[in-house]
Amino acid sequence: MVLNCAVNMFIGGALALYIGELYKRLGTSISNRDNFSAVFPMLTMVTVVIIFIVKSSLALSLGLVGALSIVRFRAAIKTSEELVYLFLCIGVGLALGAEHRLLAAVAVVIVTIFVVGRRFLGWSASRQNLLLTVIGDAEHFVDTADEASVVEALERLTGGLTIQRFDLEDGQVQIRARVHPGGPKETTQLITEIKKAFPHLQVSYVNLDSLV
Repeated sequence: MVLNCAVNMFIGGALALYIGELYKRLGTSISNRDNFSAVFPMLTMVTVVIIFIVKSSLALSLGLVGALSIVRFRAAIKTSEELVYLFLCIGVGLALGAEHRLLAAVAVVIVTIFVVGRRFLGWSASRQNLLLTVIGDAEHFVDTADEASVVEALERLTGGLTIQRFDLEDGQVQIRARVHPGGPKETTQLITEIKKAFPHLQVSYVNLDSLV
């Protein structure tokens, strides 16, 4: 039993590392995917151990339910995609804990085919839905041009935007606009370009899809 558990833990760790790479390369979350995916192997291996322990004893199973009922788990899950990947790791751990190695491998392969196929066939809703906020002194915004030139410059950089708010008061300008960059890399590139074009302005954004 100990040997089987150890072997399945190694398999689970390897599959979780692969799932982490899949998430980092094809995920659409704008959070730090490297740090988030680092917990995948540990989560999967712990799940394997738990299932190995409780599967042979009804008393241990009931004890685990009682223990979990008094523990409150809190994690900063920002998007449903992050939750799905966590469930995938838990599912792989459950399959390996029940000694269904082939089932765990097949599940990962099928998920990979679906994720990759969705990405390359354009089914993925990878475009971000961001609320972009740009704040700064009016003199840095408009210089010698008119106010419309600021919006036009932002529109060129973003490839299209929807103005939510434009305030010009007491020498301060604030623009809030909804933009839709193609993905996390495009979002980072967009913010970099805006800061380069307007170095004296404060630039921030919020992922509207992650708000609850």
